[in-house]
Amino acid sequence: MNDDIIIYQDELEKSPKPNRPRRGYVKWLKRFAIVAVIVAAAVGAYLFFTLSKVSINPFGFGKLKGESEGRVNIMMLGVGDPGHAGEKLSDTNIILSVDTRNQKVALIGIPRDLQVDVPDYGESKINNAFAQGGIKGAKATYEDSFGVPIHYYVKANFTGLKEVVDAVGGVEVDNKQALYDPEYPCDRNQYRSCGFRLAAGQHKLDGNTALKYVRCRKGTCGDDFARAERQQQVMEAIRGKALSAGTLANPVALGKLVNAAGKNIETDLSVHNLMRLQELTNSLDSSRTTNVVFNLEPDGFLVSSNSSSNLIPAAGDFDDIQQFIKNIFTFGPVWTEHTKLVIQNGTITAGAAGEFQDQLQVSGYPLGLEAVMNALKRDYTTTQIIDYSGGQKPHTVNYLKGVLKVEPTTPEALGLPATSPTLGEVVVILGADYAATLKSQSGAASGATTTPAPRTVR
Repeated sequence: MNDDIIIYQDELEKSPKPNRPRRGYVKWLKRFAIVAVIVAAAVGAYLFFTLSKVSINPFGFGKLKGESEGRVNIMMLGVGDPGHAGEKLSDTNIILSVDTRNQKVALIGIPRDLQVDVPDYGESKINNAFAQGGIKGAKATYEDSFGVPIHYYVKANFTGLKEVVDAVGGVEVDNKQALYDPEYPCDRNQYRSCGFRLAAGQHKLDGNTALKYVRCRKGTCGDDFARAERQQQVMEAIRGKALSAGTLANPVALGKLVNAAGKNIETDLSVHNLMRLQELTNSLDSSRTTNVVFNLEPDGFLVSSNSSSNLIPAAGDFDDIQQFIKNIFTFGPVWTEHTKLVIQNGTITAGAAGEFQDQLQVSGYPLGLEAVMNALKRDYTTTQIIDYSGGQKPHTVNYLKGVLKVEPTTPEALGLPATSPTLGEVVVILGADYAATLKSQSGAASGATTTPAPRTVR
């Protein structure tokens, strides 16, 4: 028996025909697609045209300057509005560095009272570099003082900050302590004081409040260092909102943002450059961003001048600061931890702890040491890195691990009390393995005729 299924012609004629879209519907879809393309092109052209007004070099293409070398440095200046008292002085001075190979960002805050040498002008505060020499003079000042090339600049005024914050729908900040500046100028009369208050805690700031938050510096607002930290905090919040899907996918919000920038921001980054920077930093989180503000703390690189309120390098010159900035992606995260580091000599080799201290200083290690001393025992065969911080100083521990080629451990793993008797958060105990490297280096240099400078033996 044939099991094939037979379908007769009359059955085929009775079967339902497949649904086909009506011609009118197809025409409507095509028209809608054409209109959508036209609208998208118009919006894109408007945004490009408006964004082009921000840049003095809108049509620059190719790689970013510095990208092939792995690092792009951008000078960021915040100045007053036209007609504002001291409108050409830069209240905000930041170097934004982008590690283009490892996709990291560093924001380096420079206090406005730092004394620098402004080319063709002489000694002055860094906030005067732009006022005296314009962008060209400010770039030259930054490069001479901080030892890194400045590839691009961004200059914004107070109104720009307010309008950009409002364009992204406000920014969220965590205010660490209650702020009160009784001398903050009034909104409509900068020569009168209306004051400013902001309670501690989480806040969503509009543009006007954000400007006050980053500018206040009297009363409990702290000093220029605290203000610089708040400036970086708001900049990070703006970046996060500006690059969010809610802004980039919303033509109206994006238009407001670009329009605000077009009226109040100037840069030599082209539209193509800005898109490339966005591509490099789009997926960054806080763990890949380093925020640094030079200050008067023991490891802050600066001291007050004896003859004025100006700030000067603690070392007497900019060498330490330049080395730190050049290695910002290595030492910046270590610096932000402000670790109390203790070095102990656990061997009978005199001076081993002092030698390691010198080694760290030569490498540019950015922190002072809590103590350099002999260990209670002098018979350690291997060097130890003991983390007493409970994992709170990971960058410091990882850096020391790389230098000493030793795996870190915890006091609990060694049967030691959880707190260091020397009050160190991280303790390095040098063993015979480290002492052997000193003897090897000493033997290699035995033919040298230079007499070493006297130093304290620990």
